[in-house]
Amino acid sequence: MAVNGRRSVVDEAIDDIRQRIRQGEWGLGDRIPPEPELGRALGLSRAPLREALRALVHAGLLVTRQGDGTFVAAVDEQEIALRRGFQDADPFEAVEVRRSLDVPAAALAAQRRDQADLDRLEDALRRRRAAADARDDDGFREADIDFHRAVVDAAHNQLLAGIYGSLAANIDGSWTSAAGLDRAAHAGHDNHDDLFEAIRDGSVQDAMLVAGAILDRQAHDLENK
Repeated sequence: MAVNGRRSVVDEAIDDIRQRIRQGEWGLGDRIPPEPELGRALGLSRAPLREALRALVHAGLLVTRQGDGTFVAAVDEQEIALRRGFQDADPFEAVEVRRSLDVPAAALAAQRRDQADLDRLEDALRRRRAAADARDDDGFREADIDFHRAVVDAAHNQLLAGIYGSLAANIDGSWTSAAGLDRAAHAGHDNHDDLFEAIRDGSVQDAMLVAGAILDRQAHDLENK
């Protein structure tokens, strides 16, 4: 009975911590309180608390960094499942998934964008151009992802933004390429500028066409690696 009782306490602690993460008490990347403080908040002694934390680390919701503490690695199990699916994804399949998200997102963005969205898109474009000019691979990739995330956020659909955020966080190699960086470095204006202009001008059809063209080039770059 003692074992079963202890198991129940641990399960309740796991559910409690999971619920606090879902409700936003600790956001993605946040450090959770140290064990003594967390134990007091949950009414738990050290042993069951540590067992609950180990289970959540194993599940992928939390991550422990030696010397720094324990941090939120995912908000829910859906995000974990997406991450694990994307980790070994074929780059061409990743582009296909992006096509199913980017094109309708661009259409919605052209209809729903506000000035704050346009400012964010312009900022990402400026950083993308600067990184391309400097041949800064990491900076280029970061700005490129930020631009596409800003397009999705301009669609003002929280579910779409959540799915896309998980995609962006977990696909690396298929997102940008050396060829894409070179194109951006040698062109004063590229299809990302065209996409911004279509969204700014509220042109739904043009936004969809350009979003698709961007991914066509991405697939072409992958074929010619």
